[in-house]
Amino acid sequence: MIWCSFIAKGNENVEFSVITIGPYEDELYSAFGHSGIRYRDKINNIDLFYNYGIFDFDQPNFYLNFLNGRLLYMVGKYNYQTVESFYINQKRYIKEQVLNLNDSEKIILYNYLEQNIKPENRTYLYNYVYNNCATKIRDILITVYGERITFKDSNDNVSIRALMDKYLQNNKWGDLGIDICLGLEIDKKASYSEEMFLPEYLFNNLEDSFLDGNINLISKTNIINSNSPVINKNIFQPKYIFLLFLIICIFLSFRQIKYSLLYIYFDFTVFLTSGAVGTLLIYLWFFTDHLSSFNYNLIWALPFNLIFSFLLILNFKSTLTRWYIIINSAVLFSLLILWNFLPQNLNDILILFVLGMLLRMFSNYIYLIRSASR
Repeated sequence: MIWCSFIAKGNENVEFSVITIGPYEDELYSAFGHSGIRYRDKINNIDLFYNYGIFDFDQPNFYLNFLNGRLLYMVGKYNYQTVESFYINQKRYIKEQVLNLNDSEKIILYNYLEQNIKPENRTYLYNYVYNNCATKIRDILITVYGERITFKDSNDNVSIRALMDKYLQNNKWGDLGIDICLGLEIDKKASYSEEMFLPEYLFNNLEDSFLDGNINLISKTNIINSNSPVINKNIFQPKYIFLLFLIICIFLSFRQIKYSLLYIYFDFTVFLTSGAVGTLLIYLWFFTDHLSSFNYNLIWALPFNLIFSFLLILNFKSTLTRWYIIINSAVLFSLLILWNFLPQNLNDILILFVLGMLLRMFSNYIYLIRSASR
């Protein structure tokens, strides 16, 4: 019945299109935009949206799966007009690319989407780079068109991290979190196919892609909504918080060196935080499916700093404390020197934190030296 219906109606009455929705930075998971597939039957007044970006907070072990990078996403089918209204209310742009499909390809695509929304098929293991709403559409098009499709074989020749950074200019805390938690893997140069994990890059690539070498993949492009959300700036940006931290470290270090004072509990908090971050990074590297392996942030966020923080309180004047300060100071100083030469692009805001840690190490070492000479 579906096959006969498509043949009878023809291309102008039945359309499949890729919908690209602009970024929305109120939630980190929406900061990169969204993609979906629209199915429109003009004669029967059917207008549907297939959404591959659904997750369920009520799924078993949701937060544990999220932490471990094993979150299940789903595909769902919704009324398109309802979806469009929702995103317009968020002031996000909406762009539509009508696919150039023959009748048999329409049948394949329709049946593929309908099979996907069945309960036994609707879930997939989500990955924010390699398996998300945009890459799902890329892979669906490859399945439908087969060897007919040729994507534009060119890219920006930048890393996956740099591509993410473009969409986090107004979400510096999210950018900082990603830069700390994700490791060396996202610093590799993205291929043109890998760039399509971002909906806007999928859109651009489809615009320049062909069928059989000379037929445009996209028959028509519609701008449904051109708005963009208003970004509200706030004072609690990482650069201001970390700059304040560095200023406090300078002030305390000056007083410590001049007046031989100790600020044990401040240092305890700093190095406990650093060690806790390092412990989290080790967990993400070895026990999760996140892209967190070989993370150079472990140079400043040493898990051993957890032990050192308690050592500061329990036995500050010990030889072990002194040697840890010397070795860790050398490591932090080397990190600052080699910052721009590391294979992983560390977030520059962290320089302020590393400088603060180094100052506290130096001040405590001076205090220990003076105490030993008395």
